[in-house]
Amino acid sequence: MFTRFLLTGERSRGSIYSEPPLSFSRLYTERRFHVCLLAAISLLVLFTRLHQGDLSGYDDAVYAHEGKQMLATGQWWSVYLNGQLDFDKPPLFVWLEAASMWLFGVTDFAARFPAALLGFGTILLVFFIARELTTSYWLPVWAMMILLCTQVFLRFAMRAMTDVPFTFFFALALFFYLKALKQPRYFLGCGLAISCAVLTRSFLGLIPLIIMLAHLPLSGRLSLLRAKHFLLGLLLSVGLPLIWFVSQYRLHGGEFLALHFSFTVDNLPLTNGKQPTQFSGGLLQYPRFLLASYWPWLPLLLLGLLAQCKKLLRERDAASGLLLLWVVCVIGPFSLAEFKWLRYILPVFPAFAILAALPLDQWLTDQRRKLFLKVAYGVLCLTLTGMAANPKYRFRPEELRRLAPIAEAATPPDQRILLYTERPPRDAHLFQVIWYANRFCEPIATVEGVLNHLAAEPNTAVIMDKRVFSDICNAIPNVKLLGETEGFVCWIPSREADTAQAPAQTTANPELN
Repeated sequence: MFTRFLLTGERSRGSIYSEPPLSFSRLYTERRFHVCLLAAISLLVLFTRLHQGDLSGYDDAVYAHEGKQMLATGQWWSVYLNGQLDFDKPPLFVWLEAASMWLFGVTDFAARFPAALLGFGTILLVFFIARELTTSYWLPVWAMMILLCTQVFLRFAMRAMTDVPFTFFFALALFFYLKALKQPRYFLGCGLAISCAVLTRSFLGLIPLIIMLAHLPLSGRLSLLRAKHFLLGLLLSVGLPLIWFVSQYRLHGGEFLALHFSFTVDNLPLTNGKQPTQFSGGLLQYPRFLLASYWPWLPLLLLGLLAQCKKLLRERDAASGLLLLWVVCVIGPFSLAEFKWLRYILPVFPAFAILAALPLDQWLTDQRRKLFLKVAYGVLCLTLTGMAANPKYRFRPEELRRLAPIAEAATPPDQRILLYTERPPRDAHLFQVIWYANRFCEPIATVEGVLNHLAAEPNTAVIMDKRVFSDICNAIPNVKLLGETEGFVCWIPSREADTAQAPAQTTANPELN
C-alpha cells in the first residue's frame, strides 16, 4: 500500500497522550501554532502594502487593463488589449483580475489581489505537500517558512502577473496527486487544478501531468492509469481548457492558433533559423540566476538535492523521485527557451522549499529548534517593522501615472490618446497609459506621424517626450500644454494663441489608487 513517503527517520508525533494544561510553552511545541503564526505573517507581508506603489508596464499593467476591459465590456470569453483581441494568453487570470476589480474597484490593489491571494495559498500548499511527503513533524513548517522568506517568490506574489497564480495551480495539482495515490477520487481535483494551470499559461499547464505520468511507474502504481477517477481527472484536465481553445478557433480561425503559439514557437530551439550553439551557453542560465538570488537557502537546497539524488539511486525512493522530477520537468524545458527569466521557473520554488527544509530538519535538534524559531521570528518581526516604517515601494511609471488622467480628461471616450516616446521600452509606456487612463492609446512611430495624425484629428491629446516636444513646438502654431513631468509633456493643439503659454506642472500623487 502506497502511503505517506518517508524522507527522514523522525517519527510522526501523532501518538495519543494525556493532555497537559494549556500553556504557551506547550502551545509553542505544537505544529499547528506555528502554521497559524506563519500564515498570519504571510497575510501581513502580502497584503499590508498591496495598495502602495504602482503597476509596471510589463506585465502588470497589461493584465490589469485587460481585466478592466473585461469588466467594462462584459466580454468574458475573449481577451482584449488596447481595443484589439489579444490571443497571446488564456483567460483565467484575466477573469480573476476582472472579478477582483468588481469586488474592490478598479485600483492597483484590486489588480494585485489575485496574485497575492494565490501566493498565500501557495505558502499553505507547501506545508500540506510536505506533510504528504514525510512523517517528520517539523519539516512541513520549515518548508513553509522557507517559501515565505524567499524574496523572489514574495516579489512576484505582489504583482499582477501570472507567474505566482500558475505556481499555485501547479502545486495544487501535485498535492491532489499525492492524495490520489491513497484515495483515487482526488484525481478529480488534480484534473481541475491542471485545467486551471492550462487556462493560465496554456500548454505549460500540462507539466504537472507529465510529472505524474513519469512518477507512477516509480511509485509502483501503474494500475492507477486504468482507474476510473484517473481517467475522469485526465478528461477534466484536457477537456475543460479545450472548450475555450476550440471556441476561440471557431470564432477566429487559424489566426488564433498562429498568434497564441507564436511566442512559444519563436522561443524554441532551432526555430527561425537559430543555431544549436545559441542555446548551449544558456543551458546554465537558471543555475546562475539561483546562484545570484536564492539566498540564504541555496546551500540547503544543494544539500537536499544531493541527498535525494542518492536516495533515489540507492533506494528507488518514490518521494525523492517526485521532488527531482518536479525540478527537472520545470527547469529542463525552460532552459531550452531563448528568453529566460527567473520568474518563469517559479513553479519549482515549492519543491525547492521542501528540498531545502530536508537538511535543515535533520540539523535542528530539539534545543537548536527552539533557538532557531526564536531567531527566525525575531527576524520576521524586525522585517515587518522595517517595512511599516520605511516602505520602499516603487513608482516605475510615476510620470505617466500623473499624466494619464490629464490626457483622459482631454480625450473623448471614443478617441485614443497619442503617445510618442523614444525612451525604451516603448510598449511598457503604452501599457501604463492605457491602465492609468480610461482610454485606448495610439503609439506613433515617428514625429511626422504625430503631426499627420493631428492634421486629421486636431483635438487629440498627445503624451510625448519633453525633449522631442521642445524640438517640434515651433512647427505647431498653437499649443495648449496640459501637464508636464520631468521627461514627458501632455498637450493638445489649440486654435487660441493665448493658450500657448499656459503650462500646468503636475505633481506626484502616491495615493491616486
